[in-house]
Amino acid sequence: MIESKLNENAKWLAKFLIHGLLASGFLVFLYTPALAQIPAGYTVEQAAQGEIVYEEQCAVCHGYNLEGFEFVPSLSGNFFSRRWGDKPISDLATSLQRMPPTQPGGLSSPASSQLMAFLLQRNGAVAGATPLPLAMADLVGLTIPAQPLVPTELNPRDPSYDTNGPLVPVSRLNSMTPVTDAMLLNPPADDWLIWRRTHENLGHSPLAQINKDNVADLEAVWTWSLPSGANMMTPLVHDGVLFAYSNGDVVQAIDATNGDLLWSYQRELDNGTRPSSKKGVAIFDDKIIVPTSDAHILALETKTGRLLWDHQIDTQGETDFMIKSAPMVVNGKAIIGMTGQTAVAGGNFIIAIDLNSGEEAWRFYTIARPDEPGGNTWNNLSLEERTGGSVWNPGSYDAQLNLLYFGPAPTYDTNSLRVRSDAPGVTNDALYTNSTIALNADTGELVWYFQHMPNDQLDHDWAYERQIITLPVDGVMRKAIVTGGKEAIFEAVDAATGDYLFSIDLDMQNVIAEIDPRTGDKTLTQQAVPEPGQVLDGLSLNGICPDALGARNMQSSSYNPATGILYIPMQDTCINNLTERRWQKYPDASTDGLWGMVKAIDLETREVIWTKRQFAPPASGNLTTDSGLLFSGSVDRYFRAVDQSDGSVLWQQRLDNSPSSYPITYRVDGKQYVAVATNSGSFLANNMERTAGINNPPTGATLWVFALP
Repeated sequence: MIESKLNENAKWLAKFLIHGLLASGFLVFLYTPALAQIPAGYTVEQAAQGEIVYEEQCAVCHGYNLEGFEFVPSLSGNFFSRRWGDKPISDLATSLQRMPPTQPGGLSSPASSQLMAFLLQRNGAVAGATPLPLAMADLVGLTIPAQPLVPTELNPRDPSYDTNGPLVPVSRLNSMTPVTDAMLLNPPADDWLIWRRTHENLGHSPLAQINKDNVADLEAVWTWSLPSGANMMTPLVHDGVLFAYSNGDVVQAIDATNGDLLWSYQRELDNGTRPSSKKGVAIFDDKIIVPTSDAHILALETKTGRLLWDHQIDTQGETDFMIKSAPMVVNGKAIIGMTGQTAVAGGNFIIAIDLNSGEEAWRFYTIARPDEPGGNTWNNLSLEERTGGSVWNPGSYDAQLNLLYFGPAPTYDTNSLRVRSDAPGVTNDALYTNSTIALNADTGELVWYFQHMPNDQLDHDWAYERQIITLPVDGVMRKAIVTGGKEAIFEAVDAATGDYLFSIDLDMQNVIAEIDPRTGDKTLTQQAVPEPGQVLDGLSLNGICPDALGARNMQSSSYNPATGILYIPMQDTCINNLTERRWQKYPDASTDGLWGMVKAIDLETREVIWTKRQFAPPASGNLTTDSGLLFSGSVDRYFRAVDQSDGSVLWQQRLDNSPSSYPITYRVDGKQYVAVATNSGSFLANNMERTAGINNPPTGATLWVFALP
C-alpha cells in the first residue's frame, strides 16, 4: 500500500514538473516505468493556423464557439475534458482522420496537427516552444492534459411536494387525476397530453377562446427560465399542471396558470454522457414517463416527481444510441424509438416498456435483419454493416386497427448500396429505411410497410410525423397515413393495408424526375445517383435541391380536420458550392432572401391554397386551432399567429431565442393559454440561422406562456 502510494505521488510530481516545463517553453523526454504520458505541446502559431482550419472545415457542424448542436458533440469545456482529458492525443488524431464527414481523411497532416493545437489551446492547455508533431508515429506517448470540470448543469432538487416550500391546500397537484387510456384516445380539450395533442399527430386544438378578433391583444403572462442548451421540448398539461422536459434531463412540474414551480427532477448522468435534446415526456395514470440521455426509461410520480422505476434499455453493448423522440403510451405500454448516429450492430429499434412492471414488452428492429422479412434488401451486407433506421419522432396510433405508425430514417453508409449485388433475389432497397411501417401495438409485429424512397443516397429523410387523416380518394373515403420527406413531397397510403393512394410534389426538389401515379415508385434524376466511391461533397452535389437540411424537416405540419387543410413549415434551400451559400430553387427579385415559408394544402383537391414567404426559416412545429389561427415560430426569434385562410400575420412577439420546439395551447379555469419553449443549440435552427445571416444568443432558454389580458 505504501509503495503504491509513493508511485502515485511520483506520477503526480512528474506531471507537475512537465506542465511547468511546458509553460516555460521547454519540453523534456524522460523515461521511467512509473511516469505518466507526457502532455502534448504545441505552439501559438500552430493554434492560430488551426483556428483557420477549424472555421473552414468544422464550424458549420460543431459551431464557431465549439459548442456543438444536438447530436453533434461539443469540442470544448466539460464534454471535451471528459472525453479526451488524460487520453493519448493519437486517439484524437485518429478521430480527426474520419473528418470532415463529407470527405473522410480529407485533412492533411499539417492541418490535422494545427487543428489539434487549436483544440488544445481552446481547452486550457498551455502553449510552448515545441510544435505538435505532424506524423502519427511521433504522437505516441503524448497525452491531452485534462482540465478541471466546471459545474454548469442545473442543480438537481429533491423531488417532493415542498420543492417550493410547504405544500399548500390549493396546490393543483392535490386535485390532479390519473390519466386513462380513454383520455389518451380522446384527450380533454383543456389538456395537452401527447406530443401533437392526439395519437393522430395532427397538431390541432379545438380551443377557440383566442381567435382572429382578439389575438392582437395576446400578451406574455408568465415565463420560466430553462437550463440552457439544445431543447425540442413539447410541454404536457394536465389538470392545470404543466410538465416541462429540458436540456440536462430536467423534468419540472409547474402551475400552468402562473409559472410557480411545484417540483423538479434531474437525471444524474455519468461522466462522458452528453445530454441530448428530446421532444418531451409522456403521461399515463399517475406517472410521467421520461426518456433519458443515457438510454433509460424512467417513471416519475406525477404529484411528487418521486422516481418509481428505472428501466435501462438493452442496447446489446452498443454505446452510440440516443433518444431524440418522446414516448407514446398505448395499451399500458410506453413506446419509443432509438436514434443511432453511426454504425450500431443490428441497427436501431423501437421498444415497448410495460408501465406496470417497467420491463421490456417487445422490440422491432428498423433495419431488416438477414434471413428475416426484408433482410434480402441490403445488398448482401452483414448485419454489422447495416446502419441507419433512426427513429426521430413519436409514432401515431389508430385504436380501431390497433396499429402504430413510425418512419425510420435513411442509412448512413450509402456507398455500400450503390452497386447492386448480383445474388439472386437480393436488392439494395435497404428496408425499412425511409418507410412508413405499421406495427401491431400489442406485439410489435410488422403488419405492413410502404417505402417512400428506397436506397436514399442524399440523406433526404422520410422520418417525420405520420398523420392519420380520413380523406376522399377517387370518391371513396379512406383512412390514410399522410407524411412528407425532405423533398417536400407528401404522400398518402391506406392506414389498414399500406396501399399507395397519392403524392403531392410541392416543387421544392430536383432529384425525383417522376412518380408513378399507380404505385408511388420514383424515378431519380441522374445527379441524384452518385457513382460508386464518389465522395458526396459540396462540389459533387452542387445544384441539388433541397440540401441535406431539406425543404421540410423536424418542424411538424398541422392539420385542421374541419377544413381539410394541411399547413407545412418549409425552407427554400439548395446546395450551391459556387457561392458557398444556400440558395433558392427559383430565385427572383420578389423572393430573393425569403428563405422560410408556410404552404397551405387542401388534401382533398391536393392543391396549394396559399404560400407565405418570410425572411427567416421556420423553427417550430405548427399549431392550429378551431378559431382559424395558426401559431408558429421562426429562427429569427419571432413567434406568430397567422390567419389560416390566407397566412396574414395577426400577432407576433419576438422572444429571447429561437423557438425550436413544439408550441401547445391549453385551458385552465376557463382561460386559454399558448406556450412555446426557446433554446440554443438546435442543429437545424443553427444551420438555418447561418444560411440567413441571423445572429441569435449563444445561450439561453425560456418557456413562454401567452394569454389574453
